[in-house]
Amino acid sequence: MPEATINPDATLIPDKAEVWLLLKSDVTDIDDLIPESPTEDLGALGWLFSGLIDDKKGIPLDPSGEVKEYDAFGHPNFRTKFKKGKLKSGFTALEDNAVTRKIVLPGSAPNKRGAPRDVQVYVLYRFVDEDRAIVWVALRPALAELKGHGGIIDGELSYAELTVHHSPDAAGDVFQVVDGLPITKVFTIGSGVTAYTATVDGEPTASITTMTSAALQTALRALPNVGPTGVAVSGNSGGPLTAVFSVPVSVVSASGTGGTVTVA
Repeated sequence: MPEATINPDATLIPDKAEVWLLLKSDVTDIDDLIPESPTEDLGALGWLFSGLIDDKKGIPLDPSGEVKEYDAFGHPNFRTKFKKGKLKSGFTALEDNAVTRKIVLPGSAPNKRGAPRDVQVYVLYRFVDEDRAIVWVALRPALAELKGHGGIIDGELSYAELTVHHSPDAAGDVFQVVDGLPITKVFTIGSGVTAYTATVDGEPTASITTMTSAALQTALRALPNVGPTGVAVSGNSGGPLTAVFSVPVSVVSASGTGGTVTVA
């Protein structure tokens, strides 16, 4: 049995989160608004930034559904099924701006406030963990329900607590995830190189003495922060060799003996 690998870089401890919105009526095709990378300029793409959100409440996810247990005489719960799966997300907006006014007590005009009503939105969440960004884009419009409001109180911060009721698409999906993966790195092996090592986020491989894609792939997969399925390498013997990482990596470099190995 292969030894399990541990990759702490695959954990998510957000340092920052952003909420971007669009009214359903302003979207023709959501596919046109999905960024190609998590660091893309979302405003230029057409999304509207909600502004400050409560960092203590963050962006909660609330999955739910019905668990049905089937019993028989002498055999309780001999089979269990899950149905009517639901997913809600949310955020607490701290700004009263042109974007939040579209969903918080919207009125018939920008200078009007109204009673809560059916407001359907597309929502985009962007999380940042150190130098890694991840984007979640809702694939279908969802009801933005105003669950609570801080009101206007002397000396207190006003807020609007919103719950987003998602509906899955035909495939059962709710979000499109854009996380910058896969990550492609090209190793160019200089003439005269007899051996080289690759380093991934501070973890060096064993010395690689065969200039083939298989040798580089084996060495990279032996690293604990890559793992046995975290990279695929292709290319002809002698290079260039193309490594496609399916796990988050930041800095990849190489050092050769008898010549230079570059990574781009």
